[in-house]
Amino acid sequence: MKRAVYTAILMAMVLIAGGCRTKSALPEKNTMGKAYDVVVMCNDDVWRGELSYAVCDLLEERAPGLTRPEGYFNIVKQVEPARATELDRKYPNILIISVNPTASQATYSIAKNAYARPQTLITITAPTKEEAVQFISDATTTLRAEFEKAERSRSNTYNSARPAEQLMADFKAHTGLEMVIPSYFYKATTRDSDLLWYIRDFPKRADYIFAFTTPIDTSLPEDMRAFSVMSAIDNKLATISSKGAQHSYMRLSNEPSSMTFTPDVEIAGRKWMEIRCWWEVANDFMGGPMVCFVNVDDTTGKATVIMFALYAPEDPQRNLLRELEHLIYTISN
Repeated sequence: MKRAVYTAILMAMVLIAGGCRTKSALPEKNTMGKAYDVVVMCNDDVWRGELSYAVCDLLEERAPGLTRPEGYFNIVKQVEPARATELDRKYPNILIISVNPTASQATYSIAKNAYARPQTLITITAPTKEEAVQFISDATTTLRAEFEKAERSRSNTYNSARPAEQLMADFKAHTGLEMVIPSYFYKATTRDSDLLWYIRDFPKRADYIFAFTTPIDTSLPEDMRAFSVMSAIDNKLATISSKGAQHSYMRLSNEPSSMTFTPDVEIAGRKWMEIRCWWEVANDFMGGPMVCFVNVDDTTGKATVIMFALYAPEDPQRNLLRELEHLIYTISN
């Protein structure tokens, strides 16, 4: 009897141990490569010619608002799916293009963490190469947005685990909104108490976050509201000077090609204006790209302005600025 009980216990322990070794549904390997890297998996005969041009337009078209040319994404390589290596499958973003004559129409699907984590795969399937080209051209904005959302999620997951709680409390008291401020920022002193300024310093670059509220004429159309807000931003920035440079002050660049305006960006149930522009320091050499998000409250007649600015004279700017501006998507009331 004792032997039977001992055997049953031993068998149970073996089953439990075996269950613990059951493979997880998620891949155990982490992704490799940099943010905004994309590997394209597509047969060579399909890739050649017009399709390759369409994919390059999709991924490598120049991103707006940067002071130096950089694409939306980097195409690391194109490889046939049958020749894709384990390393190819470990990149964070993978675009798969398949021509299947049995497909009724061109479509796309999204998969997460198929080979590594965190990872996003977009698969485009079309009956013919020509239809794949047309689909990519028509859906460029949508496909870019899907990859961008994946990058944003990865970035904000990392930053949300490292919050600067005191700065976040300060931010909420100032704006009425909650937003993740990563712990590697510190609060800087300004001559205008209404302007919040957070800095992350490096030896050769810096990240800036600004926030303030300003009255605005809500009867103005959206484009005129944008100009009104830009004037308010200029006034706020003018209270910041460069160390060691006399008569210096921060301001918006008047370079016309530097500005883009998107009127309706929905974040946390609110409509925001997105303004991409350049900043500079008068009587000094400093400058860089900036992204401003503006929410207008028609009831109170006030605009909340949150700005992300980058000083990176020697480094590529896209990834650094995007990581900063991703923080706006952690906003909540």
